[in-house]
Amino acid sequence: MYLFKIGLVVLLFGGLTSCAEFIEYPLEEEQVALVAPMNNLETTDSVIAFWWEHHEDAKYYRFQLVSPNFEEIRAALIDSLTYDNKIELILKPGKYSWRVRPENDGSAGQYQYRELEIVAE
Repeated sequence: MYLFKIGLVVLLFGGLTSCAEFIEYPLEEEQVALVAPMNNLETTDSVIAFWWEHHEDAKYYRFQLVSPNFEEIRAALIDSLTYDNKIELILKPGKYSWRVRPENDGSAGQYQYRELEIVAE
């Protein structure tokens, strides 16, 4: 009987500690720090690496790219979920705005955004 009680305690304790793997923390007040490209970048390079810091509670990230900006969208170019914290794109000359937010299956964080311009050579 004593071994049964010990086994039951171990089983219950083990079950409780493993629940943390299934908890998704709320992200409503969270955001990611954007790394690159810098805000208001003006460049002739058409290959742009969009990069942000990893968020420990995010399962994935929502990345959006529009032209020219989010206040007056003429073209919604990308609205995508990615597990990575970096996306590399080839863009034509023009003005762009991009934003990223952390997400998990239970919630979504706040967007951080930047603008850039690709100028013709």
